[in-house]
Amino acid sequence: MRPFRTVLSALIATLLLQLTLANHLCAEEDYEEEQTEQDSSQPPPLKTGPIKLKPSAKKKEPRKFFSDNSPRSDAGIFHVAFALGGNFYIEPKLNASTKAFADDYFRDFGYQGGVYFDYDYSRMAENIPLSLRGYIGYKYAMNSTHIFAVEGVVRRMFQVSETSDFGIGAGVSLATWFRSTSQVENNQTTQIDETILLPTFIVSGGFDFNPFMVDLKWMIHRMGEGNTIMGAEFNFGVRL
Repeated sequence: MRPFRTVLSALIATLLLQLTLANHLCAEEDYEEEQTEQDSSQPPPLKTGPIKLKPSAKKKEPRKFFSDNSPRSDAGIFHVAFALGGNFYIEPKLNASTKAFADDYFRDFGYQGGVYFDYDYSRMAENIPLSLRGYIGYKYAMNSTHIFAVEGVVRRMFQVSETSDFGIGAGVSLATWFRSTSQVENNQTTQIDETILLPTFIVSGGFDFNPFMVDLKWMIHRMGEGNTIMGAEFNFGVRL
């Protein structure tokens, strides 16, 4: 009987050990399932690293040709241009003895060259359709007449495209004329040098398309019967 009891006791101990291990494994599986459910219910952790923003597409800007067209609020966009061109002037003919109007005009072609100074407000962020233009130059006209002029014009600007503008304006000029005239008295020719200071009214129009510019001006120096002096000027320039 004793060996039988020993075997029975060993079987009972083995059975109890197996039941204990089975309960322990079930408890561990339940715990792991609970942890998995808790982890899946929680929101993903936030990224604390730097946020990279996608760069926006840049707006295409007009090409720059040696000129700064960035917006400025203190003064307009500044341009300097060197220009050459031709002119056509008319002047009344006077009787040599009486100085009266001879019902005819001198007509003469000439040329000129000078420097333009522009303050353009039309290309600023505020889009003010205004431009201020100055001019200093030399002109040759009316049969050996030398003219030195300083001009100022206010222009209304119209944007034709991204790179070109059209402007019309009006202004004034102060010009000094140096010329020599010949007078015949008693069959003798006398050479007389004249210096004339003429204020001038200007009407102008033209295109600005970097790096070039075109300017057409109508100059009215004097008006009146036998006293009218006026002319047209055409200039083509390069902006810097």
